[in-house]
Amino acid sequence: MLDSPIKLGAEISRYMGEWDDILDKPSLENKKTNGEEIKGFIIPIVFNLDKHAVEIDPRNFLEYDPEKSFREYFNVKIQGGNNKAVYTCVERKKLEQIRKTFFGIGQKDEDSDASKGQFMEAIEKDFPELISTVLYEVLQEILSVREDFEERYANDAKKIPEDGDKLLLKSVTLDAKSQIALVPVAVIWSEKGWDSPVFFRDIPGYLDFLRLKFLKNSSVGGEREPDPSERLCYASGKMSADVGLVEVANRYSLNKMFVTTTRNYASAFNAADFQKNYQVDRNVLLHLERGSKYLLENVKTRIAGVDHCIIPQVFSKDTSVELERTLKRLQSQSDLLFQFKKFQDITEDLQDEVFFPYWITFLGFESDGNFFKTISIIKDVSRTYFESLIVAFGETNQWMKEIPGVNWNDVMTIGKDRQPIVFNLFTVYGLIPHRKDKEKKNEALNLFRQILEKRPIERQKLFAYFKELVLCHKYGRYTSYANVRKYEHFDFAVRDSVFQYLAFIHVLNRFKLITPMEEIKLQEGVELTPIEELSDYQQRIEGFFDRMKYTDAQKALFYLGRVLNSVAYKQADKGYKAKPVLNKLNYNGMDKDDIVRLRKELAEKTQQYNLHKTTEYNFSWFTRYFDYNNWSMKPEEALFFILSGYSYFDPTKKKDSEIN
Repeated sequence: MLDSPIKLGAEISRYMGEWDDILDKPSLENKKTNGEEIKGFIIPIVFNLDKHAVEIDPRNFLEYDPEKSFREYFNVKIQGGNNKAVYTCVERKKLEQIRKTFFGIGQKDEDSDASKGQFMEAIEKDFPELISTVLYEVLQEILSVREDFEERYANDAKKIPEDGDKLLLKSVTLDAKSQIALVPVAVIWSEKGWDSPVFFRDIPGYLDFLRLKFLKNSSVGGEREPDPSERLCYASGKMSADVGLVEVANRYSLNKMFVTTTRNYASAFNAADFQKNYQVDRNVLLHLERGSKYLLENVKTRIAGVDHCIIPQVFSKDTSVELERTLKRLQSQSDLLFQFKKFQDITEDLQDEVFFPYWITFLGFESDGNFFKTISIIKDVSRTYFESLIVAFGETNQWMKEIPGVNWNDVMTIGKDRQPIVFNLFTVYGLIPHRKDKEKKNEALNLFRQILEKRPIERQKLFAYFKELVLCHKYGRYTSYANVRKYEHFDFAVRDSVFQYLAFIHVLNRFKLITPMEEIKLQEGVELTPIEELSDYQQRIEGFFDRMKYTDAQKALFYLGRVLNSVAYKQADKGYKAKPVLNKLNYNGMDKDDIVRLRKELAEKTQQYNLHKTTEYNFSWFTRYFDYNNWSMKPEEALFFILSGYSYFDPTKKKDSEIN
């Protein structure tokens, strides 16, 4: 799994400068006004040390260049943890870091000195050799503008500022086509000859501080002395003279799996020899960190509600891999399989012919940016199989449209405007109820792992999930489940669930990923009418059975569901909108006796509503297929197939968009 991040990091390194590992590129809002892109601006905060005041002058405003500005003004990444704030340039919403950097945070932090900023504290604690620099002298003098800054900073935070003239960034007026991208700090101090604003990049000692703090002691550097004797690099498998213990300072990193504390991937190492066995070449670690950063920022997807990083595995000897282009395609394909998609969102770039990895690992993780915890690994997914899954879902989507009685175009829509959506694993995720109070037990994620790793799924598990889903819809338990779509009408919820499950089962059958159903044969002595002698409606049903590969037992329950539909429809027609006959179902599952009881109650309702002409055909076929003495179907499965008959569309009943 390490080969690809190393190669990717090496590829990225060809285009990176000395500081790129510690700098952050702002994420500007992606908006347009009247078709025009919104421009970003650099708004300097000027500490005028001659006047002991803070100034924000429109004459100093600069247009933001997304490729250069974050480097030119040193927009250093926020470090988090116990690191002191040392930020002289921030994004609009991170102004608090400026306050902490130059003025501290007072009594809120017991480890901070309220009389000075955290930048000064960092120098005094870790780099005392810089106390004699102009940088430290400037930081001391900046304390003279504390009162003005704090007052304006406080006024910015108020909904109704007391003094409109004493505002910080709220005093900045930009038109609708502009936004603040960066807020760097500059200094005016005539004593140093700085009559116009000077940014910290040009203050003697500033770059020395950055080098000392980030380049020598960072996760990609370390203060290790090269060893003249070559040793094995744990990550690359090659001998190197510059090898040392893995030290990962960045908290949000794939490489946090490889740590010396938990030792998830080093549990078998001898503690006494840990440094020898858990060692990595300096350049390899640099590439690992850069590769990790790229993957976490650009190649992620959500599988069953969990963030996953997509890591391709390529042949270690293959030097011709265009990894960045490959990863973009892999990202698009993963989103197509795992994310909510409308049809108009599908792009043509999936057809590009580019190199593609032979295996893929999906690494599930939790993180708030300050830690990295692996919670799921789906490994060794082959390229061809992954692509075949995408194709299978697409073809199944088209296949379901062609089946009469399913109304697939209505099933696969969402919202009041009935937008068509893509059938994929995100759709399936909504069919596997995930309780909010049991976050650690993600059944959908376990199911998808089995599918991607080509491990068979127990059929009865699916019907157990379906039962829980129907109970959720029936009793409105939506607040208990994070992933189940809320429906206003139970009938539509059942219809969509039934047919999406059937489509999903069809995909699983294509790859032989579901245990075979138990075949319960028709009772002996029962003769079937030749299909050519059946009515058009009967032939449609037989075609549905043939496509869905229903067994005789499943057909029996389908026909019982058709009777249930007729009675429910009649009750609705008489003004019983809740269709009380639906309460005759046991939504925890229908065992053999439940089925017999339902058949009897439906017969009574048929007589009550004089529905014999409508139900006689379905009752007769139920009787032919239902073998009481040899019945072994599980109750959850029986519930599913009754509801499949209930949901099947009869074109003789009202309009297509309405459940019978």
